[in-house]
Amino acid sequence: MRKAFLIVVVQLFFCGVCFAADEALQKSFISFKDAEETAIRNSHQIGSQKYVVDSAKDDAFAQKVKRYPSLRFGADSTFVSKIGEISVPQLGLTQKVGDHVSWSTGPVVDWVVWDTGQITNQAKSLEKIADSEDNNLDYSTRQVLLGVRSAYIDVQLASEEVRLVKEALSLARAQYADVSEKKKVGTADLLDLTVAHQEVVDRERDLDEAEGALGLAQRTLVAALGFDPEKENPDSLNVEPIKAVLNVLLPRSDASVDVESHPQVKALADQREAAMLAAKSSSARHWPKVVMQGSATYQYPNLGDNTTIQQNKATLGLNLPILDWGMISKETRSRRYQAYSAEEQKKQTAIDLSRDTSRIKERIMTLKELRGANVKAVRDAVEVARLTYDSFQAGRVIFLDVQRANVKALSAKVASAQTDAELALQISRLLSLAESDGASR
Repeated sequence: MRKAFLIVVVQLFFCGVCFAADEALQKSFISFKDAEETAIRNSHQIGSQKYVVDSAKDDAFAQKVKRYPSLRFGADSTFVSKIGEISVPQLGLTQKVGDHVSWSTGPVVDWVVWDTGQITNQAKSLEKIADSEDNNLDYSTRQVLLGVRSAYIDVQLASEEVRLVKEALSLARAQYADVSEKKKVGTADLLDLTVAHQEVVDRERDLDEAEGALGLAQRTLVAALGFDPEKENPDSLNVEPIKAVLNVLLPRSDASVDVESHPQVKALADQREAAMLAAKSSSARHWPKVVMQGSATYQYPNLGDNTTIQQNKATLGLNLPILDWGMISKETRSRRYQAYSAEEQKKQTAIDLSRDTSRIKERIMTLKELRGANVKAVRDAVEVARLTYDSFQAGRVIFLDVQRANVKALSAKVASAQTDAELALQISRLLSLAESDGASR
């Protein structure tokens, strides 16, 4: 199968992407911001939640208009096997009254004149449910963003580790070639040569593992972008350097988090209000309900006269429950319990979010300090590795010391990259708690 970069293929189907993004993707490269926008645009989770919001809003509207008069066209027909008769004994006559078939057709108006707020409160309850689903949409968007950011950062880290291991492998091969020459002239022994070869083998193995981890991270990012990693080839997926993304994220590392404004908390608050309004709507069924119906129909027969007439009719009705075996009371209480439950969930969610915010901010502070220490550690480790190799060249140490110094230098570089990646990830988590609209600026 022809290898083509995933995003280029996808562009054939999504023509609305901006020119700048298209140009970047054609170069087998996707920026952090492009990844955010693509993930949001392609997210089935967000798409599904949007339909849920629309459905909830339409439910609320449909309930609200029940308070207004409705006009419908009515038609009915009845067949009876026996009809009435009038007997006149004096004349010896019998007259049938009516007909076996009767019918009526015409416009009918129905109107709930008074229901003690049953319809109104139920409509308000559904509006609150729609608000809750809208907040859930906000939360879904944040989760999609966090998912694609995390996947992007994982690719960045894996790419950086591959680069560092390749550098270490190139150094190991060069040093092995140098030791081989020294072995030929007698300035290095078999132990040095074996250790140098072992260094090359270890770095080759590290590279295989790093490239395998990169492939997995790339496939995860492809899925986070909304594509099928089994159908697309993500092997050539290139991303921005992690330091470039950190330059964007670091200014936002002190973002303020208002727990009460978090969509999860707001959604639960809406659910509580919805349940309380539903309880009021249910409780209103204890009281009288007045309904009116008006019709202007054509009907047949006209009582005993088998002719068609136009008939206007107005009906005023009253319904009042007398015995319901506690059904209304239990239903009302059930809705209140739902409200109490939502309130408890809201309080616990606020506590959990506050805890997560504190832990994330504390970790960000630690990682910022660790970055400074990493710079010194990398500089010292690289310098020690260089000096150790110089000492080996001078015959003062064996190559095993060089190998150890090289491993420490590589480990320091990888640890520094891991710190940068974790810092970017922690800031992304903080933003998922703090921001309301989504993509990075």
